[in-house]
This record gives sequence, structure tokens and C-alpha cells, in this order.
Amino acid sequence: MGVVVAGLAAAVAAISSWADLPGVPTDVTKSAASEHVHILTEARNASPGNDWENTYALLSATSTDSPVADIEKTLRSAGWNIHRDGGDGDGLLLSGDFPTKLPKYGVSVENYNDFNCLDTPEVCDEFEKAARDHDRELFVAVFMPYV
Repeated sequence: MGVVVAGLAAAVAAISSWADLPGVPTDVTKSAASEHVHILTEARNASPGNDWENTYALLSATSTDSPVADIEKTLRSAGWNIHRDGGDGDGLLLSGDFPTKLPKYGVSVENYNDFNCLDTPEVCDEFEKAARDHDRELFVAVFMPYV
């Protein structure tokens, strides 16, 4: 009986420590929103192999010229150091760090259609529901803490 209780206590401690993984504060995620860039929904996910929790934001940009430029401008104006992708074919459009000095968080932005759902099926389920009624080009911003 004592061994079972000790085993249960160890399992609860492991789950509790996993549930308290470092993540990204809501105000950091909200920095992707502006007059022309809207966050349709957010989701959080931590893979058991990671020591942190990512925050995923489904973005819609209302610009007819360049939605990627609008997202870049929005993140820059919020204090992000943003870089455009070098075009190596991995789907990444933008990446960056926040704050610019001694960064604590990172972000990557890609087209919604390029987002890989294999590791994050529950995130994709949430995004599919939110994307149903939108005819604009959609993007996924992945925010991660630097641990």
C-alpha cells in the first residue's frame, strides 16, 4: 500500500511540474494584434519532450496589399526584432525575438496552410473551427519562451 501511495505521489508531482512549464504571457501574444491584424483564436501546447509551452495564434490580416508586411509592422511596433525568412522553402515567413535586448521570447509566422498539425492536433482542431468563416489569408504565429 505504501509503495502505491508513493508511486501516486511521484506521478502527481511529475504532472504538476510538467503543467507549470514556462510559457508566454498573454500580453506578449496580444502584441501580434493591431488595427489591420486580428487574432482569431489562441491555443497552448506543450509536447512532453519540451521544457516549455508554446502559444499559437491564428492571425487574419485585413490588408489587400501585403498581409505579411502588416504582421511584420505590427510586431515591430510592439518591440519585436523581426526578420523576414530567407526563402528556403520551409514555409516560415517571419521570425523574431522580444524584447530586442536580452530576448525572453521568440516568434515565428507562417501561412496557415503550411502549419504542420502532426505534433499539435488539438491546436489544429481549434484553428479549423475559427478559420471556417474567414475568406482572408490566414497565418499562424507561434510564440515560445526562451528557457
